[in-house]
Amino acid sequence: MASTLTTPAVDEYPLASPIVVPYETLADPEASIGDLIEKAYGYDGLGLIVISDVPTLPEKRQALLPLAYEYSKLPEEVKEKTVNASSHYSNGWSHGKEKLKKGQFDTYKGSYYNNPQYDVPSTDPEAIASSPEVLSPNVWPEDLPALEPAFKSLGQLIVETGKLLAHHVDAYVSSKSATYVKDQLFNVIDTTRTTKARLLHYFTLQEDGEREIDSWCGWHNDHSALTGLCPAIYIDTETGKQVPNPDPHAGLHAKSRNGKIVRVKMSGTSLAFQIGECSQVFSGGVVRATPHAVRAMSYPESKVNLLIFSLPIAWLVLNH
Repeated sequence: MASTLTTPAVDEYPLASPIVVPYETLADPEASIGDLIEKAYGYDGLGLIVISDVPTLPEKRQALLPLAYEYSKLPEEVKEKTVNASSHYSNGWSHGKEKLKKGQFDTYKGSYYNNPQYDVPSTDPEAIASSPEVLSPNVWPEDLPALEPAFKSLGQLIVETGKLLAHHVDAYVSSKSATYVKDQLFNVIDTTRTTKARLLHYFTLQEDGEREIDSWCGWHNDHSALTGLCPAIYIDTETGKQVPNPDPHAGLHAKSRNGKIVRVKMSGTSLAFQIGECSQVFSGGVVRATPHAVRAMSYPESKVNLLIFSLPIAWLVLNH
């Protein structure tokens, strides 16, 4: 969904204070965090919750994210070997195939898509033909073999953390809705074969005039059940070295239902999870998705991160 918002000065967007749940608390199935779920995902929430101190995240993050920058620098003829047009560019490498805004193809970021759990999500030709975006077999680069194990390792960590969160979301929604299907969100994440991971390299923009609030990714709601976000790393494209976040006004922005836009930041030991529209539908609106966009940073820095979209199986009937 492209933005129709005007862009004020960058200092008009305050830093968010998202709901934070320690991983240790999240991993306790008896923990009572319904009030935090409501503040994060309820009608007045930001649609996002942060899980802090996630075990093994720093090393898995460092093993994968620099590879996205490395892969983006390979010759075009090498990257072309992992382009999968039949999946509508939703498996393997994709650059300049999607639209950032109406009539504008997105050349500002390169994506490496795959399923982090199943190399072959389906063997049914008819199912694959009807949903090639999520059921096509994975495509891995022979020219960067380290990518596959690192991609799967970090992706599966995010999926498993999302399942822990889903248990608490289900308990909260059940307390608010007598018709809610028991363990709905957990079962969606646990049984689906259509989870999609997107390893993103945001290319640096040469002109500051291009740095609108939706310059790296336009305003939209995720259509997933749950989206997991790994904290980004930043790379100076002139030196190829990792650097601290050089621009506090760039990155993820979210818009609450009262129209307030805030910047979202998290540490390298935390994961963030956004509620998607599927969960909003099958919860009957008890949990709500919110619009978000990504603002580019100034030259010469680029950004890399990993997103995990937990998508229901294609034939799931939403209940509300």
